[in-house]
Amino acid sequence: MSQPATARPLTAVRTTVTPTAATSDIVISQPQPVDLVIYRGDSGRFRVSVTDPNNAPLDVSGAVWNCQIRQMPDDTITMATLTVQPVSGDVSSVDCILTAQQSALLNNTLAYWDLEMILGGETQTLLSGKCNITLDVSRP
Repeated sequence: MSQPATARPLTAVRTTVTPTAATSDIVISQPQPVDLVIYRGDSGRFRVSVTDPNNAPLDVSGAVWNCQIRQMPDDTITMATLTVQPVSGDVSSVDCILTAQQSALLNNTLAYWDLEMILGGETQTLLSGKCNITLDVSRP
């Protein structure tokens, strides 16, 4: 298996904003859009490095992670789950792993996914997007 691709650094933003008449939007959360391309039944992984607003590595070793694929974002049924694993020796990075067994459960050509981090009692969705799935032919 090849080395995991490194995603662009993500920013965990913790800012204080005092609304004024000139403020039109206050962004509570805005995940970075990233689509996944998956060949059903194949395994794969990618690495996510998290940084603070000053672009310094953020210690996420105490975080709880959720990374799921659903046919539609509001569906109650999860099609597949990616395992989120801390990177040894790097407290600011995690590997997101789609096993072959989980990938084999994907039965549509389009689905949606996101990566959610819970750190210090705060929940932040870091990445979200579509899953473009090619249905496999050969199966065990």
